[in-house]
Amino acid sequence: MTQLKKRRDFIKLMALTGLGIYLPSCASGERKKQSSTKNNKPKDPVSEIEEAIKSNNVTYLKKLDEQFDELNQGFNLAVGKTPALIALCLNTEGIAEAIKFAHKENLKVAVKSGGHSFENFSSIDDGLQINLSLMDEVKWINQTTVNIQPSCTLREMYDALLPKNRIIPSGSCGGVGIGGITLGGGYGFFARKYGLTCDSLMEATFVDGLGEIHELKQEDELMWALKGGGNGNFGVVSSFTFKTQKAPSEFTRHRFKAYKLDHSRAKELLQAYFKYSKELPESCFAAFVLNYKTLVLLITNYGSNNDALDNMIDAFSELCDDASVGTPKNLAESLRTYYGIEYPIYFKNASAGYYEDYETIATSIDQVLDVVFKKRGLIYQINTLGGNINNPQFEQASCYPHRSSPYLSELQYYWDEKKDPSELLKSFDEIQNILYENGIRKQYRNYPNLGFKEWERAYYGEHYERLQSIKKTYDPSDLFAQKQTVGLK
Repeated sequence: MTQLKKRRDFIKLMALTGLGIYLPSCASGERKKQSSTKNNKPKDPVSEIEEAIKSNNVTYLKKLDEQFDELNQGFNLAVGKTPALIALCLNTEGIAEAIKFAHKENLKVAVKSGGHSFENFSSIDDGLQINLSLMDEVKWINQTTVNIQPSCTLREMYDALLPKNRIIPSGSCGGVGIGGITLGGGYGFFARKYGLTCDSLMEATFVDGLGEIHELKQEDELMWALKGGGNGNFGVVSSFTFKTQKAPSEFTRHRFKAYKLDHSRAKELLQAYFKYSKELPESCFAAFVLNYKTLVLLITNYGSNNDALDNMIDAFSELCDDASVGTPKNLAESLRTYYGIEYPIYFKNASAGYYEDYETIATSIDQVLDVVFKKRGLIYQINTLGGNINNPQFEQASCYPHRSSPYLSELQYYWDEKKDPSELLKSFDEIQNILYENGIRKQYRNYPNLGFKEWERAYYGEHYERLQSIKKTYDPSDLFAQKQTVGLK
């Protein structure tokens, strides 16, 4: 790809962000590999390790081997890591062999399915990256149940499911891998009606930190842990079996814009957002996207219109400077609008807390706006959750701890390689500190930030000790050990 084309696409990304099109799920979970490694096993690397370990299940690559850099590259160019080795696995047995090899060589392990981790937890300096890039198959079990390997992207998943008029509630970014988004929870347009991505998980094949293979069912404690707490903490999931839902035939997007905001008007719009969005039906998703002094408010719907939706459309048509009231379009065509770009970029993106309502941020919003209004390109976004995410049965079956909160916020900043991001990143941290000091401390694991204080509670709440107990059973030597992985103590 030429530098000119990259520059054009970066400008396009900025435009999409400003329009409320580039949604948070485009930076959640795991991102797919960058080019043709999916369909082609690397040419025989000249490697002492490859000569020493002959296997049809896994290929080991060293730093100078062909495709090493390509396989290691994550989505976030701002966070680089270099493993000592990459284990490119072809199947579950290859994963087990790689884990046992890591024990033998005393190497810590990271897992890469897609590589979309904000903090690049999918790689590890001087350790072993278990790379699942070639494991991306979709196989139907029956008309409503599907088995998906971890590196299958959401684009590929929707391509496989939508022709059969089925969906799994998940994100919208085409490059995100199903593995990472599921293990951290997973939300998007369909979550308020059908639950998180992990709530559709029925069975899983799991390789633990000892290299032992487990076939997991709903009642297994490991399955509970994988649903919201499975990102690189105890082992590797090699396949997921999901129940699917009937896909809606149509999808509608409404978009509203307000410009040159000051504190008073921004707060008026935010209060209205909370007031009206809490009444939306489960078929709706909404996002409040504040980029510098411009607001883009997005509402999507795949159900019929109703009074609550009409009331929100009417209110923001009056409150905003521009209003674009949409008409129903084909679902597959609509989803492609949100797939995003397909190559690595420079960015910082992180959770900015779960909210109950406007009162959650009433004491901090003026300070937050002070910072956002001074920094062009700094994005403060609040997304709707709620609905069936808060289903008590889903809560009991998973370790995802923040179901009762109907809103999730995030901060975003994107830049090109020629720009120094340091000042904006200071502002990013300033907002995080403001929120923390005002009691906003619950965070989404799929939107990590190494700067989070008390990250154990922020991500996992009261479940952290139980996850530690599971860690001691299935990864007793702490093979999977990075910053912000569940620890033994």
